[in-house]
Amino acid sequence: MPRIPYRYPAPGVDPIADAIRERRGPARGLTPLDGMLLNAPAIANGWNVLLGATRTKNSIQDDLRELIILRVAAHNRANFEWIQHEPVARNAGVTDQQLHAVGDLRTPLSASTVLSPLQKAALELTDSMTCNVKVPDATFDKVRALFADEVKQGGATQTVDGFEGDDLVNRKVTEATLTCAVYNMVSRFLVALDVDDRANLPVPVPGADAAAASAAPKLSYPTPATASGSSSASSSSSTAGRGLVQLPDGQLLSTRVHFHSMSAPWIVLINSLMTNLTMWDAVLPTLAQRFNILTYDQRGHGSSSVPAEPCTVAQLSDDVAYLLDSLSVPKAYAVIGVSQGGATALSFALRHPERYERLVACDTQPASPAANKAAWDERIDLARASGMGALADATVPRWYGPGSAASDEVRAVTRRMVEATPLEGFVQGARALQGYDLVGAGLVEALVQQSGQGKRHLLVAGEADGKLPETLAAFAEKLSAAGAQVEFAKVAGGGHLPMCDVPEAFLDKVVPFLR
Repeated sequence: MPRIPYRYPAPGVDPIADAIRERRGPARGLTPLDGMLLNAPAIANGWNVLLGATRTKNSIQDDLRELIILRVAAHNRANFEWIQHEPVARNAGVTDQQLHAVGDLRTPLSASTVLSPLQKAALELTDSMTCNVKVPDATFDKVRALFADEVKQGGATQTVDGFEGDDLVNRKVTEATLTCAVYNMVSRFLVALDVDDRANLPVPVPGADAAAASAAPKLSYPTPATASGSSSASSSSSTAGRGLVQLPDGQLLSTRVHFHSMSAPWIVLINSLMTNLTMWDAVLPTLAQRFNILTYDQRGHGSSSVPAEPCTVAQLSDDVAYLLDSLSVPKAYAVIGVSQGGATALSFALRHPERYERLVACDTQPASPAANKAAWDERIDLARASGMGALADATVPRWYGPGSAASDEVRAVTRRMVEATPLEGFVQGARALQGYDLVGAGLVEALVQQSGQGKRHLLVAGEADGKLPETLAAFAEKLSAAGAQVEFAKVAGGGHLPMCDVPEAFLDKVVPFLR
């Protein structure tokens, strides 16, 4: 509910309220936003002048202005801002397809076929300002060049309030930037004070419900905590704790935080290739009884955006560090990853040794075997030729092979995760696994050094995950011989994702290590 009562002076009583009524028009009158602002009359007066100029004295096209405003609303989850401006955008000629593209924060703007180059550039500017504050030079250069083309195409007669040529270009760039800045101010005020009871309502992006349903399958099988009757963490069907973080290169990572308390230590959970953050749902209730937990979708997976270039393991581990920065968490107590996420965790220990105390790498390898390049090429070819469904047909039986205790439901949920992975997201992620070598990069020496500072490491493998138990056991012996603090654990009945097929057995190995 609104955190401060609204204030609606009667007509003729308050000149500031009357000025706002005049700008709104008699059909609308004072809105809940106005009623909240009028608790601070002088600021409400300045706000009215600023917003009026932004809306009606702006040199950029109406459709572009509204697309910028709606993009801000989507990022900041400002339902009130979206519903007020969607009709304005439609009146300016914005289509359903363009509205969906603006509200779809998961798909890269570069992939849109319904937005013009100028619209894409302006929205890239909006993304940087809203998510990262600092804007890359290349983004500004692109926006300026496209505005310059627009002014040039208008010919010598294109003048706005006496502005023409380069002066008009500068005005347009300035006003596009101001539009984004102003409506970030608006949305933050709206959400912070829960204006019109809309702070917790989703932004009604056209087509978003169907897209979200297909892109984010939910794990629903019983967990150890819920089976025993204890309270669980928020279910994966909830949007609580969800967020988007923009990385320095512009990529968006979808995150979900399970918050225990200000004093609780933090754990980071890193998903595998072809899955998403919901793969951890079966173990979250137990872990959330003690820890704050950060889960996220790796690049190209789940609700994160699809990268334009192939990923690297080093890059993926740097993403973890940036996500911790976004939460102002200087150090994670534990970083836990599986498969590609396990390689990411090992790389994190190598590249960010000061930012963890415990590390768990599951069903992974410290270096890519020579045969892996060809194997991943074959899987990429299969997915491109026959789709992610065909890849799921090949992957799920391999992950939960003979000896795995995976139920039919777990197999079905895993299959849906694989099928929902964007094709190019899978391809760019798989490239990271084709030629990495953490041992050659100094992993053994790094883990020995970190062990000397009291840090501990656990290598885990499902006993039914092919040769990986042997591989990880041998690597643990190598690390121990070199002087590292490392343990190896084999999970009975576990396949490639033991936290999914045998979550209780997985927790039996991991929880004691985290104490």
